[in-house]
Amino acid sequence: MSKRELAFYLNPAGPSRRDIMQLLAEAGVRKIGIDGHPRGDGERAFIDSFLNDCREFGLSVYSMHAMCPLHDRPDAHSSTAMRAKVESDIERMALFGGKTAVFHACQMSEMKPHDADAAIGVIGTARFIEHYAASVRCAAKIAAKHGITLVLENIGGCTLGQSIAGIKEIIAAANEPNVGFILDAGHAHVAGVVAAEEIRIAGKLLCDTHFHDNIGKTPWTGDQHLPVGLGTINWQDVCAALDEVGFPGPVVFEGVLGGGDVLANRGFARDFTHRDAIALTIANWRAFEILGESLAIAKTRV
Repeated sequence: MSKRELAFYLNPAGPSRRDIMQLLAEAGVRKIGIDGHPRGDGERAFIDSFLNDCREFGLSVYSMHAMCPLHDRPDAHSSTAMRAKVESDIERMALFGGKTAVFHACQMSEMKPHDADAAIGVIGTARFIEHYAASVRCAAKIAAKHGITLVLENIGGCTLGQSIAGIKEIIAAANEPNVGFILDAGHAHVAGVVAAEEIRIAGKLLCDTHFHDNIGKTPWTGDQHLPVGLGTINWQDVCAALDEVGFPGPVVFEGVLGGGDVLANRGFARDFTHRDAIALTIANWRAFEILGESLAIAKTRV
């Protein structure tokens, strides 16, 4: 199965929002993801203006990145204040009309990610999953009222949250029909996790993607958020895996337009434009889809 619908994340408050929307529309893109939406005074007017721009360019929101964690600390159930923040965040996202609400798995407001393993070790994994899954369950019920699927994103720092292996346990414990997995291929690659295998293990739990490229874990780079094909992720096998599990799409690219939609923030902006980034990402992805089909056929002949 090739030619899945494609979507790109953009910053609703970015300096080039309308220009990027026009470029996406010209490239045949119809769905977008959003990050960085503002809060406070004038928020509703801002959202209305953004949605008007979406209508003008024939775009609709699919994937929405949450602005807060789901949970406070590993050794207790989520506080009333934390749950109120999550509810407010989901209600805000619902105004954009998207389909998925993305939360970083196992991220907690009172703890740095790299301290989570030690804290979870003190109370035990089973107890932590009980606490965290309760927060997921509560948020999922709020999201369901708006037709939104809550998706947990793999992220480094906490071992349980860096791959589908641990996230599956949380999803099972939450036991809500609108909870799934979003694969951030860049996060996986930096953590030494194989993106294609994450897809195969996730199966029907895969509901959304943050696809972008990097060269893996190195002493001098982090997650570079490069257009697919500029790093070392095996995208041929990723495409083959998407076909194997019957992922319907859309395939969502995140961060390839630069941090905050400023290409200079990603370090490859010399003589490189948003038009270039969009065209390169789409062309490379379509090539990988074809190569992925060929790879799958070759595997059947071995």
